[in-house]
Amino acid sequence: MNSKLFFIILLFLSGAVIFGLTVKPKQKIAAIIPTLSSQARNMGAVEVEIKPISVMPGKNVAFEISLNTHSVELNYDYTQIATLTDDRGNSYKPTKWTGGNSGHHVKGELLFAALPKNPKELTLTLEGVDNRVEVFVWQ
Repeated sequence: MNSKLFFIILLFLSGAVIFGLTVKPKQKIAAIIPTLSSQARNMGAVEVEIKPISVMPGKNVAFEISLNTHSVELNYDYTQIATLTDDRGNSYKPTKWTGGNSGHHVKGELLFAALPKNPKELTLTLEGVDNRVEVFVWQ
């Protein structure tokens, strides 16, 4: 009876060790992806809200942009009027805009190529919305 109990305990411990070696430890996502809050500003008669969606090293950078107005036509080429700048002075133009480009209510994602390093600060500049320039900064 002692050898059976020893065998069961040994089998249980072996399984626990093997399971422990195969499970990847979970990293704290908050430590990798800092929480970046939405920012809203008025650019003339246009209410602009920008929400960072993905700002991770090695992955495409994405911002959700929402523009609302009752008097201005929002027919801009968003890949031309936006510029992303990091704390090292590097500037990036968007690679893609997924939203519409006309009307009074426009929403979409502005995508940028992956940044080479994890920046300490990002600045998104929009130029020309209702003939204004606005700067959004995240640290």
